Amino acid sequence: MKRPGFPVVFTRSILYVIMLAVCVIYTFPIYWIFTKAINGPKGLWAYPPQLIPKTISLENFVSLQNNYQIVRKLWNSLVVCIFSILGATGTSAIVAYGFARMRFKGKRIIFIILLGTMMIPWDAVVIPQFILFTAIGWQGTYYPLIVPLWLGVSLYIFLIRQFIMGIPYELDEAAIIDGCGRFTVFTRIIVPLLRPALVAVVIMQYLNSWNDFLNPLIYLNKVGSYTVSLQLFFMKDPFRGMDWPSVMAGSFVAAIFPVLVFFFTQKQLVGGIAQSGIKG
Repeated sequence: MKRPGFPVVFTRSILYVIMLAVCVIYTFPIYWIFTKAINGPKGLWAYPPQLIPKTISLENFVSLQNNYQIVRKLWNSLVVCIFSILGATGTSAIVAYGFARMRFKGKRIIFIILLGTMMIPWDAVVIPQFILFTAIGWQGTYYPLIVPLWLGVSLYIFLIRQFIMGIPYELDEAAIIDGCGRFTVFTRIIVPLLRPALVAVVIMQYLNSWNDFLNPLIYLNKVGSYTVSLQLFFMKDPFRGMDWPSVMAGSFVAAIFPVLVFFFTQKQLVGGIAQSGIKG
């Protein structure tokens, strides 16, 4: 086997150095938050700044729990994420199956309209939604953060539809000949094959719900129902200013969960999106 020449090796080395530099740039803020979170209140203001903390203390995390009940806020965010994922993934998969496998009048036009909704900015719908949800008594509850997702998400419908169109229709026909209905074909044949696409949708929706700030800010008006992202915003004392030690600890807690999820599922996420785009 012929070894690569010097120009190829040199080019690869340069690319590796560039990728390493980019990784350092993107991961350094998380590392900096982590060092300040475990360095205690005094270590936050140490000068010169310490890249490697000399002391380790959990005082910031204890203060975060005592003053802001961060465990409760983590639970609130988790509840919103779980129900949002269930609704967005399940409903979008059912709608995508209808667009991919069923024939009905006006399907192409309806699908085009569905894709067009992706272009509507959030700013254009937030006021009508707020008026509607307030009128039906959902202000101050998690329903505005969850229920709209149970009606399907156009992006997820598109991704799952593209993936289903890459599945041979002969599998459906064989199941129908054996006496299976559409629901059985969907649950027994299609859903098991949709795992890459469904995993990608679950991860994307988890990140969207976990990092959502504006919707909780609009609809949640009780401190006990705050999510993590909303609680971080209100870590400000009107007399003492921003509680920076708790902010650093809270920011690390809020960031570490999405980072871990993406780190362990990045292959499924990228693979599911890639296959949804290639197939169909």
